[in-house]
Amino acid sequence: MPRHPSLPSWGNTEAGTPRVSLVLLTGVDRLAIDAVAFSLADSRPAIRVAACDVAPDPASPTGLSLVRTVCEPGNSDSLLGGDTTVFPMDDCCLTCACKHDLVRVMNAAPEWSGAMLAVLPVGVEGTAVAQYLADSSMLGDLPCAIDTIHVATAVGLDGFESRLFDDDRLVIAGTTDDDAVLDSRSTGVVQTRLIREAAHILMLPMLAAGGGAALTNDGTALGGADPEGAAMSPRQGADETARLSAIVTALADPAATIHPDVHCTDLHALIGDVCTPSRVRV
Repeated sequence: MPRHPSLPSWGNTEAGTPRVSLVLLTGVDRLAIDAVAFSLADSRPAIRVAACDVAPDPASPTGLSLVRTVCEPGNSDSLLGGDTTVFPMDDCCLTCACKHDLVRVMNAAPEWSGAMLAVLPVGVEGTAVAQYLADSSMLGDLPCAIDTIHVATAVGLDGFESRLFDDDRLVIAGTTDDDAVLDSRSTGVVQTRLIREAAHILMLPMLAAGGGAALTNDGTALGGADPEGAAMSPRQGADETARLSAIVTALADPAATIHPDVHCTDLHALIGDVCTPSRVRV
């Protein structure tokens, strides 16, 4: 995972130019992505959030529409009360559509500065988006100077192992067999790539550790627990969490920061905006 140090061209930034620290959030499970996004947004009310998802759209040349929600800082409703826009996706691929749309979002608020959380659609890798935004900032194509860009990924430990070894194609949109939109890559491949590229891995603890049941890959409950709701013991939950965390650590970049419980992490821990030199981390 490349690291990009301070770039000389940033020294020419005019005084008073808005400055932004950006976190790109990725993932393969929409519920996990949303849970992590809500937690991060709640940890810092001054954050600006741009969340992008996709939906099937037979009228679009690509068969997809982008669903973009922008929440301005101080929105008490967090991700639920933002301004949502739906438009056909006309770029060559979903990654290009996302990076171009984020430029539009940033240009729509030229005076704004601070921290921004960009939630990418299921399966979109953050590195290419981060590099495009870093280049746009250096070339002066944005109304702000981007100080840092951090790629983070949401990993829910419940169901993590089954997703990791899932050879089926990743579902990026739709909810049923009739409207599902599939990626050419498998779920397991995408899960591995997103973990490997991330500078921050944000884990959602197992529900079983808090009283729910945890299942093995064949659907049976761990430790003989009742899959309909009987909880595993605290020791079993801790052992299973440690085992899954070890898998995540093995897949991650050695330089990545792993956050074992996203609910104990705030955005300050990701952007390092205190005593941190200006740089783009992709």
